[in-house]
Amino acid sequence: MESKNPEKPYILAVDDEQLNLELLRFILERNQYEFVGTSDDDYFFDLLKERKPDLILLDVIMPRIEGFELCEKIKEFEAYRDIPIIFLTGKVNVKDKVKGFEVGGVDYVTKPFNEQELIARIRTHIELMRARKKIEEQAQNLQQSNDLKDRMFSIIGHDLRSPLSAAKLKMDFIMRGIIDPKGDAFLDETVFGLLKTMDEALNLLQNLLGWAKSESDQIQMIPEKLDVHDLVEQTLRLLKLGSEHKKIELSNNVPEDTFAYADNNMIKTVLRNLLSNAIKFTPLEGAIRINSRLEEDSVVLEVQDNGNGISKEDIQKILNPNEHFSKLGTEKEPGTGLGLVLCQSFVHKNGGALKIKSELGKGSTFYFDIPLYTETEMV
Repeated sequence: MESKNPEKPYILAVDDEQLNLELLRFILERNQYEFVGTSDDDYFFDLLKERKPDLILLDVIMPRIEGFELCEKIKEFEAYRDIPIIFLTGKVNVKDKVKGFEVGGVDYVTKPFNEQELIARIRTHIELMRARKKIEEQAQNLQQSNDLKDRMFSIIGHDLRSPLSAAKLKMDFIMRGIIDPKGDAFLDETVFGLLKTMDEALNLLQNLLGWAKSESDQIQMIPEKLDVHDLVEQTLRLLKLGSEHKKIELSNNVPEDTFAYADNNMIKTVLRNLLSNAIKFTPLEGAIRINSRLEEDSVVLEVQDNGNGISKEDIQKILNPNEHFSKLGTEKEPGTGLGLVLCQSFVHKNGGALKIKSELGKGSTFYFDIPLYTETEMV
């Protein structure tokens, strides 16, 4: 049952007297509430499944079932336990009031109804319920923020410290003369190693900041026309050093004049991370191809390698944003798994999904879809 006006609170009532239901309808609709009433307790549960009300009104004395018993049945369902229930009764003795509260009711209204009292009690309990839900949401958001902070500190404390410590140690060796700056291997090994370590630290820091902004919704998505072929070329140039060191062949198979409509910085970050991962897990003299294909109104980009491949169990871990999963590359390159979490977030923000095809020993293909650019996208 769809709401005609989502701003109006929705009240569901059970009363065996049709006259009472009509009176409730008149009072509640006049006071800007949506109302549905029934005298059939079985049909009541059908209505409950169709649409969850903001509040329930239950008659205490009915021929088929007592209101208190019906309240207990409602509270057996976890999904309905938070709905406030007000009893409608002609009884005013203390025993019945106490029983009503014991079975889960929040209040009672005596018959015949006083309109001001009825509306005041309904309004109070709906406001209390909404306030409680808001507090619960705020508590959940606060917990998520704390979890985010803890994960950030964990990454900073461990993964970011490792490359910086390694770089500092190597520079200490140079200063102490343990590594000879005039030696034959100094440029190819020492300097390259330092550059690689700094690249790892910078990449991790960029991912860390991007992920933190994404998780806290502080990042703004600005879609624009993207030249996908050119974007891939930029990414290949950026990561050329690492691929050349492992003698990996990089191929840009995205046709020219392939245009997408997405956020430039986000898609750059996704491509950088996927290509960096592919280089890490592709063996010496391997090959990485970046392909594309058109599917209806989207561009699908693939980063395909002939590396070690990934097991089905590990694919599930990689695609689980709540799991911290990382493995060493073919040359023992470290990783945090954070880059792929960020990729999933950025692809999702651009209306797509990150997926993986892989076979152990034969390589992996990471692919994602983003909207295809059309002339109507630009104003």
